[in-house]
Amino acid sequence: MSAPYLQRTPRINTNDDQVQLVAWRVAPGDYVEAGEEMADVETTKAVVAVEAERSGYLSPLVAVGEIVAVGAPLAWIADTADAVRSVPEAEAVEPSVEPAPAPVSALSITPAAGGISLSIQVPAAVATAPATELGSSRLSPAAQRRAQELGLGAEQLAGRGLLTLRDIEALASPAPTAAAKPVAGPAPSGGQPLSLAKRAEAAALQLGAQGGVVSHLTVQFPSSGIRRRLERDGLFDGQPLPLILYELARLLGQWPQLNAWCDGERVYPHPELRIGLALDLGQGLKVVQLPGLERQLPAQIHALVQEAAQRYLDQRLRPEELEGSSFSVTDLSSLDVLQFRPLINGRQSAILGIGGDSQAPGWPMSLTLAFDHRCSNGREVGLFLQALRERLLAYAEPETAPAPAADAGASLAAALRGLQGCDLCGIPREAYYRDFGRYAFLHAYVRPDGSLGAACHRCTSGTA
Repeated sequence: MSAPYLQRTPRINTNDDQVQLVAWRVAPGDYVEAGEEMADVETTKAVVAVEAERSGYLSPLVAVGEIVAVGAPLAWIADTADAVRSVPEAEAVEPSVEPAPAPVSALSITPAAGGISLSIQVPAAVATAPATELGSSRLSPAAQRRAQELGLGAEQLAGRGLLTLRDIEALASPAPTAAAKPVAGPAPSGGQPLSLAKRAEAAALQLGAQGGVVSHLTVQFPSSGIRRRLERDGLFDGQPLPLILYELARLLGQWPQLNAWCDGERVYPHPELRIGLALDLGQGLKVVQLPGLERQLPAQIHALVQEAAQRYLDQRLRPEELEGSSFSVTDLSSLDVLQFRPLINGRQSAILGIGGDSQAPGWPMSLTLAFDHRCSNGREVGLFLQALRERLLAYAEPETAPAPAADAGASLAAALRGLQGCDLCGIPREAYYRDFGRYAFLHAYVRPDGSLGAACHRCTSGTA
């Protein structure tokens, strides 16, 4: 029987030196196959499954919610359940490796006047040695030089472990006494620690706002006509988002300054358009990259968004899908949020916020573009938003004009003009008016069959 295997925390993202354990997929003491997904860890980009490197019985070494460094022990995997239960807990941490002793030579440090001259043993190759030994203390080369400049003696340096330049400065300038410190309130208890993904989100937003002169403009339009058209044709579940992404991708090619970023001195256009769509379906905000939208049709874009949303829910978004976008889109219209101010992500110069209110007449929608004035300006952004709105309204089904209300007086006059003459004496209408002139007057009445008839004034007065 071989010794238990210690599986370590893998490096998933190049820039992440730690991950957060989200869940164990295998219970402690259960058997796991090599290649089986045994745990979920969250990086700054996504939740990723960790596979077992060997088959055996699992003994976790990290609790759910704990942040663990890349390369640190994650779990023991043993051939038998008894073997994994018998692994000492202390063995979960790697023993430190002590460096082999190096040849030493004497080095004398002579402090400034008033200090104490001391002689210590340091490695012979002091130029490459990382630190100087002093009893139970070790000094870095920079710390040695600063200690000599400040006149620190042996009694101040000995017995302090590894001393860096900052430690030497602190010894030379001790912190104020407790009496001089301001009185602080009691330390807060409890609280929920920020996840790695939330910290990365905040860092990206801070980077997007760093040094920039950020402004925003909004246009608004009724979306009821667009939605009627989509529902009539059975497209996109009646949602305008695929049309917005389609027209946005085609339009951004004419405004390259919105697909760029600024470092404070120069503006760098992105070599290609990579639109990132912000998704938050209850498991934290993720900006999923949707490349090549300018070459896709609306139906294809709708499928891409649906697939990304499903992978989000299944926690199967890949890290490469969550980084490298050059322009972002965030949509809060499904929450009936009509207007809001989106925040620009790092290494971008603009973000489009989509709002809407299904309770308002015409189902109004808004397009808000937050932009960096170093890359663009208000006039350009205003023209861009106008062009995008006009393209979207071109999809709207025309409003059907209501039929005018019937005019009872006009209808009666038309019916009277259609009468051919007197029903009682039979005189034609034209002859009647010619013979009697201003005395002519046809009286309308309703016939037994419901139609309209007429009688002349002679017949109604009995003089005919």
